[in-house]
Amino acid sequence: MSQKPYFSVVIPTLNEKKNLPLILKDLIPQTFSNFEVIIVDGHSDDQTIASIKPLIPKLPQVTILNSEIRNVSSQRNLGASKAKGEYLIFCDADNRLP
Repeated sequence: MSQKPYFSVVIPTLNEKKNLPLILKDLIPQTFSNFEVIIVDGHSDDQTIASIKPLIPKLPQVTILNSEIRNVSSQRNLGASKAKGEYLIFCDADNRLP
């Protein structure tokens, strides 16, 4: 992506193998594509990140970060610090988007 994303979607995860692919599948067909997705994983034990590998090329821009701290607030803060978008959207992995 050559231009700065309009917004950044920050998703903290911890053992969300079943849920994370669902929210990413909700983001893929969005008609507005000037956004980035930042996934901040708290060292999941259930292959959370491996479960989304096939979906990554279908999204405009994805960054995967590993948080040393398993704490949703710390993970959100880490994601926000790396975000490039003008606006931040915080979602949990078990959220669904229309």
